[in-house]
Amino acid sequence: MFFKKEKEKGKEMAEEKKTPKVLIDDTEYDYDALSDTAKNLLGFLQKLDQEIKEKRFSLDAALLARKQAVADLKIEIE
Repeated sequence: MFFKKEKEKGKEMAEEKKTPKVLIDDTEYDYDALSDTAKNLLGFLQKLDQEIKEKRFSLDAALLARKQAVADLKIEIE
């Protein structure tokens, strides 16, 4: 009986760990407890964050290409 309770206790702890958490302004929320609107907004924010990362990458690539083009131009005109 003791082992069964320990297994059940371990199972409960594992289930608690599976519950996704969301951190917003240093406050943690259970994802499952959020409204559908809040979940949709979180998904929208995740997509926006991904777009920002992609645009930063593109901007960094363009800035690097520009820097190289300026260096190539300096060599060409000297």
